[in-house]
Parts: sequence; structure tokens; C-alpha cells
Amino acid sequence: MSERYIIGVDGSEHSKKALAWGLARASERHASVELLHVADDSFLSESVAFLSEAQKASEQMLAAESEYAKGLGYDGPISGTAVVGHPIAEVEEASKRADLLVLGAHSGSRFAGSFFGTRAVKIAAVAHCPVAVIPAEYEPRENGPVVVGVDGSEGSKKAIAYAAAEASRRGVPLVAVYAWMPPLTPGLEYLWSEELVESQRSAAEEAIAIGVAGLAERYPDLEVRREIVQAAPVSALVQAAEDAALLVVGSRGRGGLTRLLLGSVSHGVLQALPCPTVVTRQ
Repeated sequence: MSERYIIGVDGSEHSKKALAWGLARASERHASVELLHVADDSFLSESVAFLSEAQKASEQMLAAESEYAKGLGYDGPISGTAVVGHPIAEVEEASKRADLLVLGAHSGSRFAGSFFGTRAVKIAAVAHCPVAVIPAEYEPRENGPVVVGVDGSEGSKKAIAYAAAEASRRGVPLVAVYAWMPPLTPGLEYLWSEELVESQRSAAEEAIAIGVAGLAERYPDLEVRREIVQAAPVSALVQAAEDAALLVVGSRGRGGLTRLLLGSVSHGVLQALPCPTVVTRQ
């Protein structure tokens, strides 16, 4: 059964970048594509007339983006959904029927319909499938490595599995990055000795070893590079992914309202976006 991609569109140049990325990936993997446009009803009157006009505008936007997709040379099947509602809630619901959700990254707008961007952080926190966020300035780096963040958590194990499959399919190296920083509690610097630093490094090496265990058997031709960096995790991942084709990070995957807490590392990476970034689900 083929994968199903949902690509968020809003008519902006940023979403067009995400659309091009998503269509190229769908073409390579023979995935089905659904375009999704949500007219944000936050600033609309609740009258039937206003909502009807908003729905009509949403459908017109979707039709225009579908034509744009065809203009990119994509000849696969494209379906579309145009709705009026709360963007986060509508996209979360749509993600239940997707294998990958693709969004553009930009600052967004208060106007109805233009929402993919800063809200990508919140969407990544609540989505039921992996979320790919594409930076506006992105240029394809087909031969770049796939970078993945490792921290020993269950979330990072899912991220490693996803990243390894990506790297193997692309025929590029997998770069597993473990970043750590000593506690910065003022006045306690004296507690840090060479022995403690070495202990932390040993823990990092163990976490990476556990994280990549089994990859050699599953992907015998996959080159795995291990990087242990004494730096803030976000800056370490962003720097490692400067020339990458893809960056993969895990989410907390917690339930209820706490799902809005994506995690400081995932959140920070999505704010910086050195390359297309996928947030996996725990």
C-alpha cells in the first residue's frame, strides 16, 4: 500500500516551497498526495454568509494550488480538502489519515487562510504522523547526509529508525549527533572534574551505541557517523545539518494537553530550520 502525504497550502511562496518538496518526494516514492487548505475562522463572523464565503475562498485557493502543482510537472493523482475552522485542530484531524504531513515555514499572517509557519511548531506537537517542515530558503541537497538527534530517549529511537531508513534509501551517510552540556548552575563549576566529563562522554557513547544498534544488519551498506558534541543540543544539530539533505528529531509524544509541549530541542530546531526537518512521533 502506497504512502499518503498531506501537504498544507496557503498560496504563499513558503508553502509553494513545501509543495515542491512534497511532490518531488511523492513522485520518487509513488505516494498519493492530498493538498489541504484551512481558512482560519478565528477572525470571521459566525454568520452563515461569512462562513459560506470563507469556504468558497478556501476552495478557490485549493484549486489554484492544485493547478500550481500540475505546473511543477507532477503527474500523479492529487486530491484536495478545503475547510473552514481552527488550523491546529483541522490539521491534527487530517494527520490521522496521513503517513507524512508537509508544511512550509514562515511567520504566517493574521488573515484567514494564511497559517502554515509559526504554527508548524504546534502542529508538530499534536500531529498523529511525522511532520516535515520545509524552510523557505531551502535548496535541494540530494547528496547531503541525513542528520538525527540522539539522546537515549524512546523518542530519539523512533527518530533514528526513521532517519536510517531515509539515509539508506537516499544512499547517503547517517550522522547521529549526541550533544551535551555541563550544568550551568552558578557557583557549582568546581564540581566538574575531568572524571565527570569523561563519565558524561561515556554515557553519550553508550546512548549512541544503543540507538544505532542493529542498523548494520538491517542496512549493511549504510555509513553511520557518530558525533558527540559538547554544546547546546539545538545549536549542535543546526550546525551538523547545515549541509544535510534532511534533519530528523524526535518528539516527546506525550498525551493530553502536554502534547503542546513539543520539547525544547524540537522546538528550537524548528525555529532555526537549517534544512528540511522531520519531527517523528513517539
